[in-house]
Amino acid sequence: MVASGTMLSYVFSGRIVFATGAAAIAALTLALRATFLPRMDALGNQIQADDAVAIPVFRKIHKTAIAINLFQLVVIVGSLGSY
Repeated sequence: MVASGTMLSYVFSGRIVFATGAAAIAALTLALRATFLPRMDALGNQIQADDAVAIPVFRKIHKTAIAINLFQLVVIVGSLGSY
């Protein structure tokens, strides 16, 4: 995973704060994959089976995942300026 490699790179260069941030991003990514993706897959199957109730739930989870990814991107881009 890229964030793990980034974390090791920061550790070896002595940038502990950045290494901690990269580790947090890696942990958040793993947590999201373990929780959001299985739920979205199950809801996708329900949507394919014409379960109209699953659509708004899927959209809510999807919007939350996009917001979290946007936050991660802002943090990463913001850290580039302080490197």
